[in-house]
Amino acid sequence: MTYNSTLTKVFVYLLTSIEAIYQTSVPLEIQNRKNVHLATSDCLVITCYLWGVLHFSETLYNATKGQYFHGCKCHALVSESGYVIDYTITPALMADSSMTEEVLSQFGTPTVLGDMGYLGQSLHDRLELKGIDLITPVRKNMKQKKILFPNFSKRRKVIERVFSFLTNLGAERCKSRSPQGFQLKLEMILLAYSLLLKSAKSLEPETLRYSIGYQVMAK
Repeated sequence: MTYNSTLTKVFVYLLTSIEAIYQTSVPLEIQNRKNVHLATSDCLVITCYLWGVLHFSETLYNATKGQYFHGCKCHALVSESGYVIDYTITPALMADSSMTEEVLSQFGTPTVLGDMGYLGQSLHDRLELKGIDLITPVRKNMKQKKILFPNFSKRRKVIERVFSFLTNLGAERCKSRSPQGFQLKLEMILLAYSLLLKSAKSLEPETLRYSIGYQVMAK
């Protein structure tokens, strides 16, 4: 009885949150499209998917058999508070540094902490001209430099934790038949994660433990 009651509360919480986002963020031409009365509510469909993400529903990933598109990876810009604030999707074989300039230029944050995949003096120089300071560690076989950014290693681990959380929610199981399908599933996972993290922070403002959010939703 308690289990079923918890699931109901979580679903209602998600549906209410999605309805609020939908009303403020989705263009009216989509909300009022001609065939909207023939289909299930957009908010209900999105909520059902998110509910499945939170409960690790294998039907979301293995509903059909056949050839899947495998060839994308995600580059994300993550705030210190743990939110994914921008991202881009590239072919899996593309170097990590290739899209960095585009993503960082769009957001315009002055200081970014990256990993070794974003090494490269030319990239750093181009970003510096745009007022962006990209700070990365160096490989062991490279000339060591002193990193003056306070608590660099600890603060850079935030993005590693976030990607670990997204993996827990199924980001690495985003099977799809096209890049567009991959992006859609990834965005649903990002939305589920963001709602969980927001709920968690309503209880503990400094936390990165998104799973606490489920407890808040269930109250």
